Amino acid sequence: MEFLFNTIEVSDLEKSFEFYKNVIGLELARRIKPQEGMEIIFLEDEKGHTVELLDYKEQKIEDKAGKLNIKMGFAVDDLDKTIKFLNKKGIDIIEGPVPIENGRFVDITDPDGIKIGLYDFE
Repeated sequence: MEFLFNTIEVSDLEKSFEFYKNVIGLELARRIKPQEGMEIIFLEDEKGHTVELLDYKEQKIEDKAGKLNIKMGFAVDDLDKTIKFLNKKGIDIIEGPVPIENGRFVDITDPDGIKIGLYDFE
């Protein structure tokens, strides 16, 4: 079995796109409008792992986003540098740094409140 993608229904497509591109470092793979009132942005990391941002233009989801028990994890090369970068971007660290058996991590949230763990494995 091979993991293909993770879909996140977002409340502000452009804000979420900028966050995942400029803070997390994912690259735009493609952007489509598969049907009236829907737009999808596909973002990938260097290994091809995909995050799909889904926007239903007419449907507001502010009550759903961030209240689900969702967490995505990303590996970083240097957690201390990452923390400095997050501070410069004005991104709040909601937990950590937390020591774990093989490294450390911090948690942040995306614009819709989805929890993101940034892991530095030693």
